[in-house]
Amino acid sequence: MITYTQSSEVVAMYNENNTTSHTTETDSTGGTRTVEEGENSKEVIFTEENGASVPATKTVINPKIEGVIVTAEGAGDANVKANIVSAVEAVTGAPAHKVQVFSMN
Repeated sequence: MITYTQSSEVVAMYNENNTTSHTTETDSTGGTRTVEEGENSKEVIFTEENGASVPATKTVINPKIEGVIVTAEGAGDANVKANIVSAVEAVTGAPAHKVQVFSMN
């Protein structure tokens, strides 16, 4: 059994347009005024898959593992238990202190 702190998250790709304009005005008495205007737009990019439009995926953020419990035959033996913990660490990336191994009865 594996428990997670959050679910996976899909990050979509976007078309972003940013425009900025700067205007400096000088009046007849020597005073100046600067005006800055900006516009931002962001639109999701869609792709065609099997006749349907789906958002293009930039990345998928995998869930974070909170803990792992393993029950296995032979886990009463210290060497078997250590090998199981090492295997779980290698596959999931979960640190050893978050992996508990119990013997099956």
